[in-house]
Amino acid sequence: MTEETRRLSALMITDMVGYTRLSQRNEALALRLLEEHNDVIRDSVVSHGGREVKHTGDGFFVEFPSALQAVSCSIDIQRRFYDRNANAEEANRFHVRIGLHVGDVVHRDNDVFGDGVNITSRIEPLALPGGVCLSQSVQAQVWNKIDRPLKSLGAKELKNVDLPMEVFRVILPWEEKAKEKAGEKSKKLDRTRLAVLPLVNISQDPADVYFADGMTEELIYTLSRIKGLRVIAQTSVMAYRGTTKTIREIGRELKVGSILEGSVRKAGDRVRITIQLIDVRSEEHLWAERYDRELADVFEIQSEISMEVAKGLKTLLKAAVETGVVETGALEKPTNRLDAYTEYLKGRHFWARRTRTALLQALEHFERAIEADPNFAKAYSGIADCYTVLANHGYETQEIALPKAKDAAKKALELDPDLAEAHASLGIAYLQFKYDAGKAEKEFEEAIRLNPSYATARQWYSGSLHTQMRYEEALEHALKAIELDPMAHIMYVNAANILEGLGRFEEAKEHYQRAVELEPDYEGSYADLARADMRLWNWCGAEGTLSAALARNPNNTQALTCQADLLLVLGKEEEALAVARKALAIAPDSGKVKDHVARVLRAAGNAEEAIDLYEQLRREKSVKPWTALMLAYAYIDVGRLDDAREVVRASEKAAQTSPPEMGFWFSALNGLTAAAAGAEAEARTRLVELAGYEQVLERHTAQAMIHFALEEADRAFDLLDKAMAVHDPMLLGLPIDPIFSSHRSDPRFQRILEVMGLAKVAKTA
Repeated sequence: MTEETRRLSALMITDMVGYTRLSQRNEALALRLLEEHNDVIRDSVVSHGGREVKHTGDGFFVEFPSALQAVSCSIDIQRRFYDRNANAEEANRFHVRIGLHVGDVVHRDNDVFGDGVNITSRIEPLALPGGVCLSQSVQAQVWNKIDRPLKSLGAKELKNVDLPMEVFRVILPWEEKAKEKAGEKSKKLDRTRLAVLPLVNISQDPADVYFADGMTEELIYTLSRIKGLRVIAQTSVMAYRGTTKTIREIGRELKVGSILEGSVRKAGDRVRITIQLIDVRSEEHLWAERYDRELADVFEIQSEISMEVAKGLKTLLKAAVETGVVETGALEKPTNRLDAYTEYLKGRHFWARRTRTALLQALEHFERAIEADPNFAKAYSGIADCYTVLANHGYETQEIALPKAKDAAKKALELDPDLAEAHASLGIAYLQFKYDAGKAEKEFEEAIRLNPSYATARQWYSGSLHTQMRYEEALEHALKAIELDPMAHIMYVNAANILEGLGRFEEAKEHYQRAVELEPDYEGSYADLARADMRLWNWCGAEGTLSAALARNPNNTQALTCQADLLLVLGKEEEALAVARKALAIAPDSGKVKDHVARVLRAAGNAEEAIDLYEQLRREKSVKPWTALMLAYAYIDVGRLDDAREVVRASEKAAQTSPPEMGFWFSALNGLTAAAAGAEAEARTRLVELAGYEQVLERHTAQAMIHFALEEADRAFDLLDKAMAVHDPMLLGLPIDPIFSSHRSDPRFQRILEVMGLAKVAKTA
């Protein structure tokens, strides 16, 4: 009788690309290259502790004791072939594909069988010639043990494999270098992409710098209205005030082909403005002009200057110039008061930073601008934006912020119905406070029509599309916002949020990291970056980010609440509670912090304390409808199902105009409460509703929760397997959420936690 053994193994399958075709064309050469190929692979396999299971002509099937050995061997093989090909003639070069997987296999008669072998064979063809692809089970074990990046290719449908599986490719060193060189060669700077650098203040009074900034801001606004020009936003160009970088360096960083620079000198009641337009590639001056004007008409010269710049670009905008579409018309004065305008510019400078202190400073400057000129529309728009962002970040209650934001936006529109900023301000108020994506969308579209280069309108519009689960459209506008304002950290945060909705967590990480680099004092980016790592099950990466954030600022409440989440997932319950309570002590009036602390309390088993905190938030009206839904989960934990249903009903009633994103969560909670109460028919209706949200990553885990409540564990585990393939964010609740407690002893549950790197963490009932 043949003896069989079963064990978990790391598997490698290789294939020599194009060998059959080569052997038909030149058999002698093919055999010689094959022999060389075999020698290299066998030598590397032995040196990395692998076992050759079988040799299939131009390919190998190899078994390793660990995933790390398999990955190290595959990188070594490809490095050897890369070096070899670099010194060979074209006709003598060949490439190999490698696929890797960790799976449960059966050993019989010195051979290996099982699903793991089939999966490995399906992964190998996904690799590029000269490349390495691996399954998520390998990635989970090696991501923090190798010095090469792993890039997700997304969930792949593999032949004869029931469920989609996430596949990764190894970014090899020479691929990075080739990409850098290709990027340098392919980047052709477009001269119709323009950056207006901060005009230099060369006046006697250093305080006149804000006057120079005003000139810069108005030039950007005017030029952005010229069809054919794409103008970088002021928040990005202000980063280059006083820079020693060359024109070429700035152009490369901002991805522009033309740069406008100049200076402003005030003397008494006169002002001299010098402007020059420079071609980034050649650093040649395309056009230059000097303007001497009475200070009283300073706002009226903006159109004149912008038209002169358009003439300087006439070779690139020839058709536009000939048809006259570059005519911008007379520029209306934003205010007659220079002191009001200076205060407004100071306000926008601080507002762009988005920190609590900076937002309060911005609000103060906008209010001073209104005092100086009660009819200054832009300043009212600034006030609206301050209250919106203060509420969004949890620095102000919605009850206080809503009327102030809405009234200020409407006042701005009364004063100037064609002000793009005011339409965007009203749009974000509709979206954030009223959850009315329809009205918000109309305002954002009008803002973009009035000023296509207004990056903030694009940013907020993308957020509106995101709530409607129109992810691809949202990403398009988010990336456009980055293109228009590439040095503004908040644009990268916004795009990263949308990339997470699409399940593109590696790309989201890159954007969050860029946000941290651009604005190290913006506290939220650190927590966002850490959460992206948590969704990739990169626990060490998340821990490192949060440690760095708290070393920089121990009172960063967003980093503290995220650290509490991480500690919970890692099984450090007491530490998590201590960190959460510290965050609450720092910001006792923050609805956002209270909400997060309540979530930690619930996950740690303190459901009653969590309920008290959630109820307090409801009374204060300082939470959004989807935040209030977390109270329903806490009620389910303690068996108060009628109370859970009441919370969901009240939330649905309060959010009549809620976007589709909210509909998903209503269906999930209605289904869970119905299943827990034994209302099977309603629970199954909700399961059908959830299945319709195909674009929502969380749908599989949400459905699994309902099936667990219906005592249908097999179906629930099938859904959790699907959730694994897309890194469903709700999987972070597996080791800690009370809803899963009674199922954590199941071997299938343990297998999932092993893949996530959390095998010894989970709380059981």
